[in-house]
Amino acid sequence: MIATLISILVLGLLVIFHEMGHLLVARWAQVRVLRFSMGFGPRILNWKRGHTEYSLSAIPLGGYVKMAGEQHGEETHQPWEYLSKPVGVRALIVFAGPLVNYLLAFLSLWVVFVIGFPELLPVVGTVSPDMPAQIVGLKTSDRILEIEGKPVESWDAMTKIVYASADKPLSFVIEREGLRQNLSITPRAKQTTDPFGRETTIGLIGISPSGEFQTYRVGPLQAIGKAFKQQAQWVSQTMLALWSIVTGKIALRDSVTGPIGIVFLTSSALKTGLSPLLFLVSLFSLSLALFNLFPLPILDGGHLLFLGLEWFRGRPVSVRIQERSVQVGFVLLMTLVLVICVNDIQRFGLFEKLREWVQR
Repeated sequence: MIATLISILVLGLLVIFHEMGHLLVARWAQVRVLRFSMGFGPRILNWKRGHTEYSLSAIPLGGYVKMAGEQHGEETHQPWEYLSKPVGVRALIVFAGPLVNYLLAFLSLWVVFVIGFPELLPVVGTVSPDMPAQIVGLKTSDRILEIEGKPVESWDAMTKIVYASADKPLSFVIEREGLRQNLSITPRAKQTTDPFGRETTIGLIGISPSGEFQTYRVGPLQAIGKAFKQQAQWVSQTMLALWSIVTGKIALRDSVTGPIGIVFLTSSALKTGLSPLLFLVSLFSLSLALFNLFPLPILDGGHLLFLGLEWFRGRPVSVRIQERSVQVGFVLLMTLVLVICVNDIQRFGLFEKLREWVQR
């Protein structure tokens, strides 16, 4: 129960940091912020400092920033109003939210690499019968040290080499009971579908991991490069997954999770240690940044789209079109959230878990 509450708080903090990005850049641009709300539902605390009213609500899953002169029809053409600022300045205020989430994701990932992250070791657990590994004599507890003369430090690194080497002989160096041995193993080709719905051929040798982990750490400077590389990989995988959903190669229910799934996964990671938790925080914060850049009118990406059209046309899009677009965007977003939440409930078996909890 405590882990679940903490995970809800973590999700709420990701949203609050997002809104703080808007707040800080708005103040930098000398736009008056009238209200900064943290959470939603009944208000617990409410105070005012300068021109800004701050409020803390009971449910820490949301928030918003209200700026002076933010909507057409309520502006009075004062220099401190949002709509009085140039298009570029307004775009910076809007973009600040996703940018803060990206920076938070980067910082969390950097900390993970500095304090240490667990890697699954290339130690054999089970060997499948009639597969290449069993045929050449690979056994349980054997540790794979090298493949093709290259050191192998993790199970993931070993898997990537084997997957990419279907029907190609590979020279393995293994350690068995303290002694090194050389083996030649040819991965067997198998046709499969990757997580993005693409048909591909991979190599398999028929082994599973023993479950042994080792913590690896890197220096602060090296961690910067690793964090950038990991985030770039996440971004490319996210874009590819979205394209696969749009083209129907993978189902929405199998590839997307929402607030319920985030809370469930974060709660599980919290029980395993700080590094797995920060790793998930980084992934979710980056996902939040990317999601908010979608060109839906109700999201930051939609606002940036309208600002781009205003810059291109030399005048803003009509208020009527913006209002109708926001209404349609809200309906689409709520429908998407509802579908994702229902999928999360089914995927993680939450009804069954709730029934078990009540029956205790």
